[in-house]
Amino acid sequence: MSTDYEIRKLEARISNLETQVRFLIRVNGLELSALRNAPDEELLKYYQDAVQLLGLREQQFDPDVISVWGELFCQLSEYELVRLQEIVEYDHTWEPFYTLSIKMLTAIRQRKGFSRSVDLKNLYAFLEKARKNLRDAAIIMTKKYPETLPERAKVLLKGDELPLGASK
Repeated sequence: MSTDYEIRKLEARISNLETQVRFLIRVNGLELSALRNAPDEELLKYYQDAVQLLGLREQQFDPDVISVWGELFCQLSEYELVRLQEIVEYDHTWEPFYTLSIKMLTAIRQRKGFSRSVDLKNLYAFLEKARKNLRDAAIIMTKKYPETLPERAKVLLKGDELPLGASK
């Protein structure tokens, strides 16, 4: 088999996978991430903001702020997180975003009137979907970079009862 033939086969497989991903994104109602083409500086700013927000108490998160972050969490994929790796020199760039999503979920649950508020329950459901998106990216990255996975990150994901280091 020639190298040229192998390259053509790989290009065909990639093209097929891209088509399938576009279909799945459309079917699931997800837009192509606006972050896909965002400059490195913008990604870094989101990362730094997430790290900074981790220092706040749950009571300080406004539902409007949570909603904006939920949209960002939905758009983050492994691609953006890998781009951040070189910028921040850290393999597990998903970690502050994931931790922040959990903290925001807690903030929503602790809000007065949560059990009676349809808006808060809807926000919670949206943020939970966003957290699951981050979790999926985190799983991929933990499998790719297990040697640099900090213990706190393992604990975060084990809370989701995920089999780290083992496949289902």
